[in-house]
Amino acid sequence: MDVLIVDNEKTALKQVSRVLRRVAADAIIKETSDAYDALQLCRETAFDVAFLDIEMPEKDGLALAKEIKDIRPMTNIVIVTAFPEYALEAYKLYVSDYVLKPVTHEDLKNALNNLRNPIRERRKGLYVRCFGDFAVFYDAKPLHFGRTKTKEMFAYLIDRKGAECTNAQIRAVLWGDNVSDDDRQRHYFAQVAYELRAKLDELGLADIYVHSRDSYAIVPDKIACDYYEALQSKDFAGFEGEYMTQYEWAEFRIGTLQKDK
Repeated sequence: MDVLIVDNEKTALKQVSRVLRRVAADAIIKETSDAYDALQLCRETAFDVAFLDIEMPEKDGLALAKEIKDIRPMTNIVIVTAFPEYALEAYKLYVSDYVLKPVTHEDLKNALNNLRNPIRERRKGLYVRCFGDFAVFYDAKPLHFGRTKTKEMFAYLIDRKGAECTNAQIRAVLWGDNVSDDDRQRHYFAQVAYELRAKLDELGLADIYVHSRDSYAIVPDKIACDYYEALQSKDFAGFEGEYMTQYEWAEFRIGTLQKDK
C-alpha cells in the first residue's frame, strides 16, 4: 500500500506515520510538510491513501484534497485534523474518513478498513507497475537499482513485451539526443546491462532476461505486470491516462492504451 501523509506540523506528521506503521507494517509511506510537494508526489506516484491535515499555511487540506482527486481520482483521502467543524465539508468531497488528532491505532485501522476505493493488490515475488510511474517491486517492497538508466533499460524492455532490442536501439532510448558511439558511453551501457542482469540473478530471476551478443529482451509470460495483465484480460480500469510517466519515450504508448480502454 502506497501512502502519503501531509501535515505542516512535523510532530503530528511523525505521530501519524508512527501509528500507521503499526497498523499497516507493509505500507510504503511518503511524508511531506508542503502541499505543493504533495501534489508533485501525487503526479509521480498513484498513492492508495493520502492522509491530509486541514490547517496548513500555503494550501488547506480540503483544497489539496480536490487537487489530488483531479490528479489521482482513485486515491483515498483521509482528513486528519483537530477541528471537527470541517467534517461536513470534507465528506462533501467524498473523502474516505475524517480522523481527529491525536490519531489512535483504532482510528487508522477503521479508516483503512473502510476505504472508498480498493487498494491495489500487493504481489509476492517480482511485480512491475507501468500505469502511473514505472516501479518495480519484489515481495511488495520497491526494488532499487544502482543506476537510474538500469531501471530505465528494464522499463524499455518491459514496454517492448519480449521483442529483441539491440545495443544501439537501447542506447538511443536511454541517451536520446545525446547518444553517441564513443567508447565511454558504450562502456557505461555495458555496466548498465550487466547491473540489470546481476540484479535479476541475485533474485533468482535469471530466466526472465534474455541476452545474446547484441540483443536484449525479457520473457513477458514470466513477469507479473499491470500492463501485461490489462492486455491479456482486456480490462484497462487500472489505466488512468498515465504510463511510465518519468520516461518521455513512453508517451507514444498512451494513445494505444486510451483506445484500448
